[in-house]
Amino acid sequence: MQLIRTLVFLISVLACQDVSSQHVVLMGKAPQFAGEYLVIRKISNPVTGHATILDTLHVGADGTFNHQLACQQPQWFFINTGIFRITMFITPGKGYEITLPPKTEKTENNIRNPFFKPMVAHIQVAREFTTGAPETSISGNDINSRIFRFDTLISSTNRQMMEARRLHRSFNSDSVILAIEQSYQHNTSSYFQQYRRFRYGILKINSRDVGLAYLMENFLSTEIPLTENPAYMELFGEMYAEFLFYFSRTDEGKSIGTIINRKQDLAALKDTMMKHPAVPDRKIAELIVLKEIFGIYSKDYFYGEALLMLLDTVIRNPELPEYAAYARDIKEYLTRLKIGERPPEISLVDQDDNLRSFGDFRGKYVYLNFCTPDNYSCLKEFPFMKAIYEVHSDYLEVVTIMVTEEPATMKDFMERNDYNWTSLFYGNDEELLQNYNVRAFPAGFLLDREGILVQSPAALATEGLEMQLFRIMRSRGDL
Repeated sequence: MQLIRTLVFLISVLACQDVSSQHVVLMGKAPQFAGEYLVIRKISNPVTGHATILDTLHVGADGTFNHQLACQQPQWFFINTGIFRITMFITPGKGYEITLPPKTEKTENNIRNPFFKPMVAHIQVAREFTTGAPETSISGNDINSRIFRFDTLISSTNRQMMEARRLHRSFNSDSVILAIEQSYQHNTSSYFQQYRRFRYGILKINSRDVGLAYLMENFLSTEIPLTENPAYMELFGEMYAEFLFYFSRTDEGKSIGTIINRKQDLAALKDTMMKHPAVPDRKIAELIVLKEIFGIYSKDYFYGEALLMLLDTVIRNPELPEYAAYARDIKEYLTRLKIGERPPEISLVDQDDNLRSFGDFRGKYVYLNFCTPDNYSCLKEFPFMKAIYEVHSDYLEVVTIMVTEEPATMKDFMERNDYNWTSLFYGNDEELLQNYNVRAFPAGFLLDREGILVQSPAALATEGLEMQLFRIMRSRGDL
């Protein structure tokens, strides 16, 4: 008996080692990225689009790379390379010889533009092979090549349909879909079949000749929501855009406002949503709730605190385990700039080359602002910030995160204008601007002595910051 137990244990260990050792191989030549480290990411929350880092791909000095990437299940990943976001689908045990796009860096205007979106492109796969057996190669008919060709065709078809609508010409989307499917009738990939179905759903939405219930039944319906599939989530997002707002204005959904704002009853909300024929079950209903909370939190359709309480309910008792993680991420994101919370941490270099964080300013109020040295509105702010800092520096720190191409530009600007408060170089950290939701310059936030947000966003120096500071300090007994 002991021998059997030992054998079972050894087999289980070997099995675990086999699973943990699964990987894919990425290889190729990319002289345009010679010597660089390219960050490989995957979408961790398909509701928000937030991503986590999987690995880093190092391109050698000679422009070649041969990298093993841990991979336990089929998944998508992407790499941001300047103005491009390149993406591909990988399967454990496979190797890919890939081609990367030309290197095109973002301009300063791209970086400063909060609405800039990278151009999404498929990574070109020269050949696909089984790891350990490179002779078993597929060229031109691998899943990535098929998806790329299909997406290109669908994009072209969408443009033709939009043009036909503009010219008031008929366009039979069903006939087009049938014609496209004829070329894939011998395809045996279940993943690719589903992918095409979801993309056809987008085509039908754009045709504007079917309703949500028809789309759910014929294009989106699956046993469980396939949140890891980008085509599924794109269709899902298009179908249920502002669903709660519009459904709450119907007879069937008129109780939604009361359920959310007064009761914060997630179960009752899902039951009500399922009165709509396009919401077949509670899993879909809860996914809609997550998507809607993320999208409408700042629109005043429903009370913000009530929406956060619904997220807490999902975290405690989700319909699917991954929903809890999605809800936590959404809540953290929505409250990151909420009054009474700590803002996202910073770790940036100042004009004297010192690494600074919020801890360095603890004990004083902090006026944190984002500016550029050549923005007209910012240039109007700086003299007022100087005057405020000179008068109130005993209990107020002014901290300007300067968005410039080089730290030297920041230093020269501060010295030339005799601005002696703290300025920090944003370090080409685009996520920092996203974390603070900087959509225009200048933007400001006011923190208390403990680093907690007391105004978010804060009044600008030219628009009453000094009076607001006095009011807050007086109410807290600091004056």
